[in-house]
Amino acid sequence: MPYENLELSTPKPVLSWANHELGYEEMRMARNVASLPFVYKHVALMPDVHLGKGALVGSVLATKEAIIPAAVGVDIGCFTGDTLVPLADGKSYPLEELASWEREFIVYACTSTGRIVAAKAIARLTRRQAPLVKVILDNGAEIKCTPDHQFMRRDGTYQEASHLKPGTSLMPFYTKTDKDGYTLIQQNYSGHYQKAHWIIARSGLLGNIPAFPNQKTVIHHKNFDEADNRPENLEFMGHKDHSTYHRSLVERNTHWQSPEFEEKRKQALSQKARTPEGYQALAARGTKNIRRYMQERPEHFRSSVAGNGSRGKRYLIDYNTSERGRKKSQEIANRLYACETCGELVKSPIGLHNHRRHTHGYNHKVVEIIPLEERQDVYCLTVPEYHNFALTAGVFVHNCGMCAVKTTFTADQLEGKLKKIRQDIEAAIPVGFDENKDAEKPVTNWQGWRDFSELHRGVQHLEGKALKQMGSLGGGNHFIEVCLDTENTVWLMLHSGSRHIGNKLAECHIDTAKELAKLAQTRLPDPDLAYFIAGTPEFDAYWRDLQWAQNYARKNRDVMMARFLRVVEKYLAGGKSTKPVLQVNCHHNYSEKELHFGEEVYVTRKGAVRARTEDYGIIPGSMGAKSFIVKGKGNAESYCSCSHGAGRLMSRSKAKKQFTQEDLIAQTEGIECRKDSGVIDEIPGAYKSIDEVMHNQSDLVEVVATLKQVICVKG
Repeated sequence: MPYENLELSTPKPVLSWANHELGYEEMRMARNVASLPFVYKHVALMPDVHLGKGALVGSVLATKEAIIPAAVGVDIGCFTGDTLVPLADGKSYPLEELASWEREFIVYACTSTGRIVAAKAIARLTRRQAPLVKVILDNGAEIKCTPDHQFMRRDGTYQEASHLKPGTSLMPFYTKTDKDGYTLIQQNYSGHYQKAHWIIARSGLLGNIPAFPNQKTVIHHKNFDEADNRPENLEFMGHKDHSTYHRSLVERNTHWQSPEFEEKRKQALSQKARTPEGYQALAARGTKNIRRYMQERPEHFRSSVAGNGSRGKRYLIDYNTSERGRKKSQEIANRLYACETCGELVKSPIGLHNHRRHTHGYNHKVVEIIPLEERQDVYCLTVPEYHNFALTAGVFVHNCGMCAVKTTFTADQLEGKLKKIRQDIEAAIPVGFDENKDAEKPVTNWQGWRDFSELHRGVQHLEGKALKQMGSLGGGNHFIEVCLDTENTVWLMLHSGSRHIGNKLAECHIDTAKELAKLAQTRLPDPDLAYFIAGTPEFDAYWRDLQWAQNYARKNRDVMMARFLRVVEKYLAGGKSTKPVLQVNCHHNYSEKELHFGEEVYVTRKGAVRARTEDYGIIPGSMGAKSFIVKGKGNAESYCSCSHGAGRLMSRSKAKKQFTQEDLIAQTEGIECRKDSGVIDEIPGAYKSIDEVMHNQSDLVEVVATLKQVICVKG
């Protein structure tokens, strides 16, 4: 449905997708926000809008050079348009060109365990005239990006560009071409090279890998370009059928037997032999052919080489004792070889091998980070499944809530196991005010702890609590759910945030903003709308802490989802690990810099999700209602946003007064969940109709999957 322009006497209009009349307090909050002098263009209200603190939950506002510390968020970093990205077709393209395509393409991504996969991506212009830093790597590559863009470290965690240190090991992307022209990519978890077309296949981009009776399964390149690994160019075949097919092509095409073709073939081989890679490949092929000839025709070989020693002995002695021979021997002994990673010159091939192994291992390392005076338009990719991608420079970087995973399991596998799965989830993941007794390795190894001492002094006593709360759910509207889509596929979904540490950081900065407003005698329609001005120390401190809290929230969800998946795999896969079909991760309380209507602004989404074209999002209903996986439509008037859920219809206290435990049992019939009085405030009747909410934002998102809960865990 189209938005409604609310009749408010404010400097900036308020556009509403709610399709219902707002109450007095809701109108007052909308009016207060729209009256602030730094609000840009208009305020957008999502279909699930309801009362919040300072600003409405479900509101989206863009501001110029100021921000209200009422949300938790993280800036999305990006790269200059000339940054090269390797694609599956075997070529590298600048980000600016990729953004002009306005379609999906295949990139390489990396899991936290170091497994390189292929994934779909789309590129966009994200900011204009953004500040930049230059990251220099030990292979000589230089990467220009915004200071906040996250690079993937060798241990699978992320670090912003401005916080990288010389010597930091990054997750590398090593690729080369074999003697047959196939692209090889080194798997970081093992150090072994794998053919790129099999990485494409094992990433699920070609469908199920078939078996051919009495044949090995191979992959045929339809256009005969071994470097072009686009899924549409690849086809599964049996190896015998593949050989027969190639022979039939040769027999049918007389051009391949012609003198002209033979002359061109010889010229191509001659040119290839002049390159180091070609010489090595041809030498290996020749050695293989000679060895086969020696084995298959030993008598002919012996007669052919009879007397070679006596004939060549005199020549070799004369050459080696001559001035020319001695000079050549000295040259070979002192020949220097350049390391392709760092450029250092090393004597002898053996020396080069040892240098690579001892100096670099499997890592690219940071040499220097240089702040730049220049500003440029910047670009980034969206990679929904893995949230990172490889640069041609040879490293992986992060791309730009709630978390949902589509599994390979089906509804029939859940039969008779729902209660046990819920009990095991509750045993594995603390809920409410509970926390972990001990911190597991993925938690203690999180790189964010290194920056804890730089956070606001008001939270310095909370590091131990934050450590134990990472990997815990919390209470309120946070949840863990097992859902089924319309095709009876199992989905895992959870909603959580930055726990107590994030809340406490927000409180500290809100108090600071209020104190500054009081000292400056700033008149505000609501004290909770106190703000920071860009360029001030208070703004910078808030932005730093805000990013840390958002990274904590993301890691918290990752830890929980890993435990959640292990529980489900225990019952549905016999404990074996599985690969998700699709992963969606989105924030819904945050601020970031974005480009809207040709200008760079700070966008605050309070209880809203970003919904640019092709952005994946999650819109959950209440416990017992449907949820939706969506793709954004990029609606400019909503600042490319949509709702983050159904939205409350009534307050928690009112819900507890109006509904009974019997109501809760009736409204959650058929769902394995808590049905006691402690969660009555989360009863479906306390929320708006999710179907109506979705109808009201049909111009903001399209539905990718409709989900129905079968298990719900709440704090």
